[in-house]
Amino acid sequence: MADFTERLKIKHRLVREVIRNLSDLFSFHLGLALCSLCLSLACLDVLRRTNMNLTGLLLVALVGVLSAANGANILGVFPVNGRSHWVVYEAVMKALAARGHNVTVITSFPQKTPVANYTEIDLSKTFPSVVNTIGIDLVLTYLTSVFANQWFISDHSMKLCRESQKLPEVQALLKSDIKFDAVFTEIFGADCDVGFAYHFKAPLLSIMSSSHLPWSYDRVGGPDNPSYIPTIVTRAAGKMNFKQRMINTLYYIYFKLAWKYYSEWPADKLLKENFGPNTPYINEIVYNTSMVFVNGHFSIDGPRPLVPNMVEIGGIHIKEPRPIPKNILKFIEDSPNGVMFFTFGSLIRVCTLPKHVLQTFKDVFSKLPIRVLWKYEEEMPDKPDNVFISNWMPQRDILNHPKVRAFMTHGGLLGTLEAVHSGVPVIGIPFFFDQPRNIIKLVEQGSGILLDYQSMTTDTLYDAITTIINNSSYAENAKKLANRFKDRPINSTESAVYWTEYVIRHKGAKHLRTAAVGMPWWKYYLVDVIGFILLIAFIVLYTIYFILKTILKKLFQKKETSKKEKTN
Repeated sequence: MADFTERLKIKHRLVREVIRNLSDLFSFHLGLALCSLCLSLACLDVLRRTNMNLTGLLLVALVGVLSAANGANILGVFPVNGRSHWVVYEAVMKALAARGHNVTVITSFPQKTPVANYTEIDLSKTFPSVVNTIGIDLVLTYLTSVFANQWFISDHSMKLCRESQKLPEVQALLKSDIKFDAVFTEIFGADCDVGFAYHFKAPLLSIMSSSHLPWSYDRVGGPDNPSYIPTIVTRAAGKMNFKQRMINTLYYIYFKLAWKYYSEWPADKLLKENFGPNTPYINEIVYNTSMVFVNGHFSIDGPRPLVPNMVEIGGIHIKEPRPIPKNILKFIEDSPNGVMFFTFGSLIRVCTLPKHVLQTFKDVFSKLPIRVLWKYEEEMPDKPDNVFISNWMPQRDILNHPKVRAFMTHGGLLGTLEAVHSGVPVIGIPFFFDQPRNIIKLVEQGSGILLDYQSMTTDTLYDAITTIINNSSYAENAKKLANRFKDRPINSTESAVYWTEYVIRHKGAKHLRTAAVGMPWWKYYLVDVIGFILLIAFIVLYTIYFILKTILKKLFQKKETSKKEKTN
């Protein structure tokens, strides 16, 4: 490591000397930009020659950031090893790097090719990707229960924080004197990474890879009234009836309490272990959140009041369509009646479904007048003739093809957003967490049909698919929803970049925070005011009662006295 550092210093001095000469020929900004470029190339050369480990890579990151000429220094802390979460965070981080900011990211998903202004601390060896690793038994046993699911995601998030924050590369970053202008973390299972914002004394910005989570509102003081705002797991969209409001309220209360027990208290303990005993209570950091980005949009989620520092960027991960692989493209374009795309996402292994369920799919698909693209992880000897299988398919690119007539999915948010963006109607077979509601939102808008996995039969599956492809209203409603989803003053990427720069320009943008942040529940819901009004009302009414009682008592006493006098 000492040899590497010395060689890096020599490279650094040589590059600086070249830049000093260039500065005489070019403008100040161009010279500094070339400096940053040359330094990056020099570091990459050292990396190749020395087979540098992660600690060495961190040193390159620090030197690269400190040498950058333009833009802010931004840190993204995303140890999550679920790809469906990461692609949302990646889209924001790469957009900021493309804007010219110097982005350092703690991630389990390193880039395959170098990205300008973008440096990584690679956690992939510590946290391997969970893509296509979960069997259906685990899903049905642990994840379908809202209560077990909440514990699971909190426990997993805590594990990621606990192990990543102790890694030498991360510790070296924490011990450095580098300055960051903004720190990004995720909002999901726990807030155990917010200590980075406190440590670097930088504004805290957070991203949700999901739609609005019940525990995201408190940090920005946003209204989340359960009478009309469904939680992410409530099976309702639009106006709720009494039963739905009752269930929604119970979920609302449960999530508030569960977050305290499973996430807030353990995360606070971990913060003090890794960032020092004098670290303030976790909510003091969380309630200083400058901005929250939500992977949702009112066209799908329904309208709800948002405070200025909660911004919807739904669909930010959606890229411009790329060419579809030739074998898949030929299968699609040779289909006389179009195709249906079927996948259960990047997490669940479809091949682990029970044999009778797989047979149900095969039997139904073989009867369809359309072809089926099926993301399937293994060989399938008895595959129907109209079915094409592969363990990987470019979902976004396929959904954008005009011959795709339906999308059958588990209801994961990213796939749902991609289907909405492409105007493709959906058949949903959800399993857990937000998946049921993601499909229900499409059912409410006439662009989807929901099937229950546990009760699904050959007939119900066949009817759902044929209804989607034969009833043109589903395709028409899907196109209308796509138009509403894409009709924005600026796109999601531009919005995320603008509001990040806004927070940096205004040093945390404290003026965006409402007075509701950190307010006790009894103040927020006016319990003290209502109690005081009721007390005053009681005193007034009691006083009136007492006065009337006294007057009446006096009157009756006078009457009795008069009667006695007459009698005598």
